[in-house]
Amino acid sequence: MSFFNKKEEVLEFQLTEHGKRLLENGVLKPSFYAFYDEDILYDTAAAGFQEKQNDSDRRIRFETPSLKVQKSTLGVEARVQQHQAYLRDEGGGALGVQTAGGYLITENSVDFVEAFQDAPDYAQKFFLEADPLGTSDLKTKYAPAWHINLLENELSSSEYYQVVAITGTLDNLDGVVRTIPQLDIIVDYKTFYSNGAQTDTLTQQEVEKIVQLTDGNNAGVALYLQENALLLDVQERNTDTLKENFDIEVFYSQPDGTFEKLGFMEDTQALGELGPDSVEYFMNVATDTEIPLGVLKRNNVDLRTVKGNVARTRLSRDLYQSDNEEPC
Repeated sequence: MSFFNKKEEVLEFQLTEHGKRLLENGVLKPSFYAFYDEDILYDTAAAGFQEKQNDSDRRIRFETPSLKVQKSTLGVEARVQQHQAYLRDEGGGALGVQTAGGYLITENSVDFVEAFQDAPDYAQKFFLEADPLGTSDLKTKYAPAWHINLLENELSSSEYYQVVAITGTLDNLDGVVRTIPQLDIIVDYKTFYSNGAQTDTLTQQEVEKIVQLTDGNNAGVALYLQENALLLDVQERNTDTLKENFDIEVFYSQPDGTFEKLGFMEDTQALGELGPDSVEYFMNVATDTEIPLGVLKRNNVDLRTVKGNVARTRLSRDLYQSDNEEPC
C-alpha cells in the first residue's frame, strides 16, 4: 500500500481478483464508474479544530495524503486457507471435491488451480471503498435520504447500519460497518381449511386478503390462503426524483452471515426451470404497474400514481378510506 505523489500522479487503475477472472474469460465489460471521498475530512469540528474555507481547500487538495488503489484486503495465504476450507466442506471432510465428472480434485493439481479460480468471491467488495458519491438536488442543502413507508405489513425491528464481517462469521465484529439501513419485516402467508364460517369474525380488510385455493368438499370445507403481502412506498429524498431511480437486488442470507445474490427469472424461462438461485423460487417481486390491482385497491392507492409516466413525488392514498390512520 502506498500514497499518491500529487505532483506527478492523478489516477490509478487496478483490477480486483474478480475483475482479473472476468478478463481472463473475455467477459470483462466495464460500464460504470464512481467517485469516493473516504479520505476527506469535511467536519473539522469533529476532529477538534476550526479552519477557514480557503484553508480547507488547500488542506484537502494538497495536504491530505491519498492512498493508491487497494484491490484486495486478503493475502494469498488467507485466500488459500479459505479455498482449502471450501474444498473440505464440498468434499465431505477430505482435501478435495468430487466433481460432476466423477473424479477427485487433489491439491497441487491443475484441477485444483482451476477450482481455486472458480471459488466463490469472499465479500471483497464490502472492504474496498465504502460508499460512492451520489447525486444531490442542487436546490437543497440536505444529503440524499431514504423515505420508506409500509402500506401493508408491519416493521418488527430496524438498524441504521450493517456489519459485514471479514471472516464471514457472526461471532465477531471485525468487519466493516456500512450505513445501509436494515429493516426486519415478517411476511407470513397462512393456509387453513374452513367452511367459510371463520371469515365472519374478520374485518373487511382481512377478508380481502383471503383467497380460496380449492373447491369445497361434501361438507363444504375448502383450502384457503390468507395473504400478507409486503407493499412499500420507497422514495429517495433530496435528489432528482425520477420514476426509474431504483435498482432492485435480492440476496439470500446464509447461516454463516454471508449473502448470496439471487437472479431474476428471464422472460424465456419456465417456472419448472427455476432453482434456489432465482428470486421467483422464493417469492414474487412486483413494481408499479406489476402490482396486483387488488393489493393496490385494498390499500387505497391512487392507480394514477403507479400507472402514470410522470416523476413520482409520493404514493397518493385516500386517508379517509384507509384503516388505522388519521387524516391530516
